[in-house]
Amino acid sequence: MPDSLANDRHPPARFNAARYCLAENARLRPDKTALVMVGDGTAERLSFGDVERAVRGIAAGLLDLGLEPGDRVMIRMGNEADYVIVYFGALAAGLVALPSSPQLTAGEAAFLMDNSGAAAVVIGGGCTVAPEALGGRLLLDAAAIARMKAGPPLPAYADTAADDPAMLIYTSGTTSRPKGVLHAHRATYGRRPMRDHWLGLTESDVMLHAGTMNWTYTLGVGLSDPWSVGATAVLYNGPRDPAVWPRLIARYGATLFAAVPTLYRQILKYGDLGAQDLSSLRHGCTAGEPLSVELLDAWRQATGKPLYEALGMSEISTYISSGPTIPVRPGSPGKPQP
Repeated sequence: MPDSLANDRHPPARFNAARYCLAENARLRPDKTALVMVGDGTAERLSFGDVERAVRGIAAGLLDLGLEPGDRVMIRMGNEADYVIVYFGALAAGLVALPSSPQLTAGEAAFLMDNSGAAAVVIGGGCTVAPEALGGRLLLDAAAIARMKAGPPLPAYADTAADDPAMLIYTSGTTSRPKGVLHAHRATYGRRPMRDHWLGLTESDVMLHAGTMNWTYTLGVGLSDPWSVGATAVLYNGPRDPAVWPRLIARYGATLFAAVPTLYRQILKYGDLGAQDLSSLRHGCTAGEPLSVELLDAWRQATGKPLYEALGMSEISTYISSGPTIPVRPGSPGKPQP
């Protein structure tokens, strides 16, 4: 593992989530691929050295604008590499990242800005914010982000406490208005039980995640967890054809694939699994909705690979799972993680 904290139950008193995910990787494996952002016929590869340099550039740029520790930075971007850079840049600066969906309506976006007290909004991927909705907030577009990435990097990660706020995640709001859940920097460190016992991640893994970046499932399982052990993350920003996922597994040698059960069902129906070499895949991970016994059996029969389920909440991430160290019991999400 890239961190020296592997045997400690608790994070140190001074702890920064971005530093935890990136600093040692940039020192020990600067040229290793950290992120592959796959588009429609394109692929952008960033090494750990590239990512850390860009993240620290964003961090310095945000602070140079006058933002102060604890200020909320709302990210209103598409599924793009800069979403990742801005998210970790805010954490590196000691600011609070507020991931949001590019599919929000103008009214929904305005609610999040007002409810969170956002001090800045970062836009990209075709997202816009009406001038009247800004209310004096800073608005940063793709050109501003490009300048920050190329500018002088932050000399050192913010000296945050483990309990300092790092990210503000809004619930889906299926029964009422979305509610903000404020997570501390230590939440990223606290993911280690799921990383080890649900995902079984190691430095040699390649994690392909099917989710969008505003989702804690993607930000955690797709990025923070693999980077915490020096593994490679692969994300996708193209047409949502179920057949694309087996192709991506084969093309990038994915050892783990994370998605919701519905997508696994669509892949079985439309993905032509037999046409792709899935030998690199060790297992699939699933969360977000219950995994049926029928789907579990069908996936096993079609691929010969296990599916490991987890149960979680926006407030505390996953806490029950099956995995390499926790046997699968069909119909059950598993056992409490150690």
